[in-house]
Amino acid sequence: MNPVEYKPARRNRLREILVDVAAGVATQLVVAALAAAARLVI
Repeated sequence: MNPVEYKPARRNRLREILVDVAAGVATQLVVAALAAAARLVI
C-alpha cells in the first residue's frame, strides 16, 4: 500500500468522524435548548 494514497483516505475518515461528533453535539444542544424553552413556557 502506498503511504501517499493512504494518508488522504485516513484524513477523510477523521473528518467524517469529526462531522458526526459535531452533528451529535449540535443536536444535543438544540434538544437541550428546546427543553429549556419548553420549561420556561410551561
